[in-house]
Amino acid sequence: MSDARARKVAVVGGGIAGLAAAYELTKQAREQDLQLTVDLFESRDRLGGVILTEREGDYVLDAGPDAMLTLKPAALELCRELGLADEIIPTRDEDRGVALYSRGKLRSLPYGTGSSWMRKISAYMSSGVVSWASKLRMAGDLLLPRGVPRDDESMSDFFGRRLGREAVERIIDPLIAGIYSGDPDQLSIYSTFPRFPQMVAKNRSLLLTMLKAPQSSSSGGRTLPVFCSLRDGLDRLVDAIGQRLDSDRVFLSTDVTAVRKAEGGYALSTSQGPRDGYTDVVLSVPAWAAARQLADEFGPVTDAMESIRYVSSGAVFFAYRRSDVGERLRGYGFLVPDCEGRRINGATWISNKFDHRSPPDGFLVRCYIGGDRTAAELELDDEAIIAMCRVELREIAGITAEPIFARVYRWKRSNPQYDVGHAERSRWIDAVLAQHPGLHVTGSGFRGIGLPDCIKDGRDTARRLIG
Repeated sequence: MSDARARKVAVVGGGIAGLAAAYELTKQAREQDLQLTVDLFESRDRLGGVILTEREGDYVLDAGPDAMLTLKPAALELCRELGLADEIIPTRDEDRGVALYSRGKLRSLPYGTGSSWMRKISAYMSSGVVSWASKLRMAGDLLLPRGVPRDDESMSDFFGRRLGREAVERIIDPLIAGIYSGDPDQLSIYSTFPRFPQMVAKNRSLLLTMLKAPQSSSSGGRTLPVFCSLRDGLDRLVDAIGQRLDSDRVFLSTDVTAVRKAEGGYALSTSQGPRDGYTDVVLSVPAWAAARQLADEFGPVTDAMESIRYVSSGAVFFAYRRSDVGERLRGYGFLVPDCEGRRINGATWISNKFDHRSPPDGFLVRCYIGGDRTAAELELDDEAIIAMCRVELREIAGITAEPIFARVYRWKRSNPQYDVGHAERSRWIDAVLAQHPGLHVTGSGFRGIGLPDCIKDGRDTARRLIG
């Protein structure tokens, strides 16, 4: 599309990637004095997608993502650009750490293991999480050759070959559940954590890489937190972007059902009637939703999008009196390996992880359910889910107190799974869409699931569109 004529862009989907794309388009249009308008369509009655912050008195509940990874700068950069620098809060150093439920008990990991994967693996080796036989097998990584480079393989195959099966079941599996809600037997190592094969290619061994790595990142002598958030909740980021968009061109409760080619570009079918005259369309919706929107005219590419697997997840919050639970709950929470047969994937002690999430005499807990491992629990009603999580918290962490309140949030088909072959599939989708100038996809279904990745991809997509 030529910049010499007026352009009209439809951004479909008001999650963080779509918001980032709409913001960047608006910003570039203003800075470059472009004749460009942006319409943003969102099927829900609010912006933000899975970013949802709710408040109960002085309790702040981030029901979707609750933190931003600082190792990838896009999210923090955008916060600062939007004037939110003074609202950025780090994780609390006082309670830094994580535990793992293994062989019927919580096993605390050494200080500092809540950061890099390599340090977590090292800590797990010394914590009693795995058997001595497994520790010896993991040490074998020091002797293994680099191996033959592979086009792709599962996380289980890669880590199983390097560290052994028990390490996969008791270390890799809970870490994956905490990030992807996924199954290491299916997830692609190259699409999720490509740096690990890169470590082996460079240093021959994962453990050698760990031994060579610096023990911490610091700035001015202070260890940098791996995660940050916003003081009043992550919806502050959503609100700040929304304030910079033209409110008259943000269409909430408007479901886009189809995208079709039309004279000069594209037309949309929506729940509020047809919309046309678009030179460009950015689809920032789950891959399965994009497939349905493109199904009428774009053929095989929709089959590839539909084949990207998604799982559902849930968050269950409990507010307690600090005097009932706070003294015994240390660290940021715990993870649970699938082999333990529990009904939750883990829990976060939110009040230990971040300040400004509960009143001084309160304590906020979040349980994780769903994904590949505990999907059946999401089919229960709220009352049954709350009761089930209370049993798990009592048996795992010894929490017997009556909560002040509890809340259940469900995220249906919200977690894309980057299974083996995902990178090749995504490249093929991009190649096909390149044959239709002005048509773009962005979001977690394609090139990264975290807030920084989605923000970066949304903004990069906008910049490519403008050229």
